[in-house]
Formats: sequence, C-alpha cells, structure tokens
Amino acid sequence: MTDEKVFDPGLQPERTLLAWQRTVLSLAVAGVLAARFAAPQIGLPAAVLGLISAALSIAAYVGVRYRYRRAHTGLRAAATLHSLSAWPLAALAGSTFTLGIVAAVYALGVAGE
Repeated sequence: MTDEKVFDPGLQPERTLLAWQRTVLSLAVAGVLAARFAAPQIGLPAAVLGLISAALSIAAYVGVRYRYRRAHTGLRAAATLHSLSAWPLAALAGSTFTLGIVAAVYALGVAGE
C-alpha cells in the first residue's frame, strides 16, 4: 500500500504559524504596555507610537494567518509553495521599530529627571 501524501506530515507549516503567532502577539502586548507605562512620562506621542506598534503587530498576525492558509493549500494541492509576500515581516519590523522609539524616548525621559 502506497501513501500518496504530497508533503511531509511533520507539521512544519503549523509549527511555523504557531511561532509567528507567539511572536506577533507578544509584540502587540509589548506595544500596549509601552503605551500604558510611557504615556504618563512622555504623553500622547508615547501612546500613539505604542498603539501603532500594537496595530502593526495585529496586521502581521492577520498576514501570517493568510500566508499559512496559502502555503497549506499549495502544499496539499501541488506539493509546491506559491510565492509568498514578505509584508507580515515588514509589519513586524515596523512594530519593533516603533516600540524601540518609545523605549528610547522613555529611557531618555527617565534619565533626564
């Protein structure tokens, strides 16, 4: 009896999806916490940047879910991956960048006191 599976059943796409989900959700929480803790020191810009960071993280989450569905469908149908966009990675990088700006401004504000 031969098994006609078109890709390895090792669940690599699922593990990759879970890793991405943990990363983007952690970064979204970090953005919200940065907005919460830096807003009293810095004011409205910290809150805006923290929320932008969280929003970019959520956008990356949606993009990662879409990428997983597309990869899973491609592997099931033809055992090949379709070309996938890197915009979730760009959203994650933007989220990290804005979170870094909030942290740097907060650190400079606390050091200046």
